[in-house]
Amino acid sequence: MTLHKASAWIMALAAGAAWAQFDPARVKPEPEAVAARFADPDVRYGSPGLRPGRTDFASHAEALEFAEGLARRSRDLKVELLGSSQQGRAMPLLVLAKGAVVNPKLPTVLVLGQQHGNEPAGGEAALALAEQLASAGQAALLERVNVLIVPRANPDGADRFVRTTASGIDVNRDHLLLQTPEGRLLAGVAARYKPQVVLDLHEFTVGDRWVNKFGVFQKYDALLQAATVGNMDPGLAAAAQADYVSRIQRTLEAAGQSVFLYHTTSPNVADKVVAMGGVQPDTGRNVGGLRHAVSLLIETRGVGIGRAHFARRVHAHVLVATSVIETAAGQGDRLLALVRDAEAGAAASACKGDLVVEAGHTPRQQALSFLDARTGEERSIEVAWRSALELQIRRSRPRPCGYLLAASETQAVERLRALGVRVWRVGEAGQWQVERYLVTAADEGQRQDTRGAIEDGQNIRMLQVRTEPASLAVPAGSLYVPMAQPLAPLVGAALEPDSQNSYVANRLLELEDGRLLRVLAPPAAAMLVWP
Repeated sequence: MTLHKASAWIMALAAGAAWAQFDPARVKPEPEAVAARFADPDVRYGSPGLRPGRTDFASHAEALEFAEGLARRSRDLKVELLGSSQQGRAMPLLVLAKGAVVNPKLPTVLVLGQQHGNEPAGGEAALALAEQLASAGQAALLERVNVLIVPRANPDGADRFVRTTASGIDVNRDHLLLQTPEGRLLAGVAARYKPQVVLDLHEFTVGDRWVNKFGVFQKYDALLQAATVGNMDPGLAAAAQADYVSRIQRTLEAAGQSVFLYHTTSPNVADKVVAMGGVQPDTGRNVGGLRHAVSLLIETRGVGIGRAHFARRVHAHVLVATSVIETAAGQGDRLLALVRDAEAGAAASACKGDLVVEAGHTPRQQALSFLDARTGEERSIEVAWRSALELQIRRSRPRPCGYLLAASETQAVERLRALGVRVWRVGEAGQWQVERYLVTAADEGQRQDTRGAIEDGQNIRMLQVRTEPASLAVPAGSLYVPMAQPLAPLVGAALEPDSQNSYVANRLLELEDGRLLRVLAPPAAAMLVWP
């Protein structure tokens, strides 16, 4: 649905408080010696949250009105309604392209803003970026690249100024499971437009746990990380580092902003480990990588400091997004070919080699630079570091040709199809060579990331399994998910049962009674029916 057909609907779905429920009185200011290091840039954006005199962040209604205004003034921008959030707020997609029509022969960059509702700089920067790209001076750039922007990927969380969605689920841990409508809408954008580059805008904690553990504040303006996940195409991973991350670093440093590898730590004061971002196939960054995109995360220093340095934070995001878009535009056909090769390589790997089931960080020691919480002076601290640049393969098994699911497993199939995965129906009964899973141990637990337990309030089935070959009669109507398809890395992540993000672990799919089987030989095409 486009803007002009849905203007009234947009405003109706902008329901909720007029202002984000951010309380300045709850902010603990940084010491002056720390705050003085982060002067506002000599740059002005017209987005609503940066207007003079603001003490709060932009409301959802303001963000939608601003996007509408841009679309009315620019022939290269349209607003597409993806759907609504759990509490009925509109989720718009801003399409920026020549004539506002996405050209599939050009690279496409997808920018995600404010997946976490209490990280407002990314959402504000998404609007500022749209304003910049919609200006007449950027018309030539949009002749070489398409840009898709989701300004607020979690509008309910943004309205309440909390991290999670209305259901308490972290949407940035929901890109494989698709438990939330917000996650499903974002998956729909990725499946439909197949962006070659994904940029996810976030903010990180400035004090709080860092003060409690080490007596310091975070020093860096921005932290960066590309997709780091098992089964990702190595060529894309290398290109992300060499072509994008390095240019982003130079861009920020040239603007007087400091930058380092993304890292975080748990709230547990006794736990002094510092880790790079997660290596699980659950975040927008990593699922983007498994979709064969150059997939990048930028975080600015913002959580816990309210509107302090807000213009500087927004400017960092805009600088990074502009750098990424210009890099993609400059690569053109080379980037498209790189992605096509990755897709073809994934499809051609069916029945061959090993599939990573579970990967983890690699332990290292790392010197990190912080600001002393009392004096504001720089301090170097040696920490126990968990690197995501090298993955430790904890569990793998031979890659199957595909998976068989019982016809009753409709929930799992719906989620797979929502991801863009191709699922076929078995048209006639027959004997198949398969592997079945045998559970050797089972327990209850929670999904974990580098911050600790993931915020979704749900227990998972923590399984240990072994496989056993068998020749089984497969009834007509069963569902076949081939690995000979571009999104095979997502198929493996969802269907191998003994990882924390699997559909079995998260009760979207049953394992008992042979309802999930590994297929060892590709079936004859005549046995399958589409869809």
